[in-house]
Amino acid sequence: NVDFAGRIVLNDKGVEVFNFGKHKGKSVLEVLEKEPGYYGWMMDGEFPLNTKQMLTKIKLKAFNG
Repeated sequence: NVDFAGRIVLNDKGVEVFNFGKHKGKSVLEVLEKEPGYYGWMMDGEFPLNTKQMLTKIKLKAFNG
């Protein structure tokens, strides 16, 4: 698990993927690129703080490359 709740996990290639909902199994970065509003939806949602922190960390890592 990438986050404590297991909402984000690593796939067999070591890539962070969502482990729930309509984007289950999809790369976090791929989803955020194609559907930028998903980040805001998760940040406004009832997700644990750690999940939100890990999501932000993944997003910032991509932009700071």
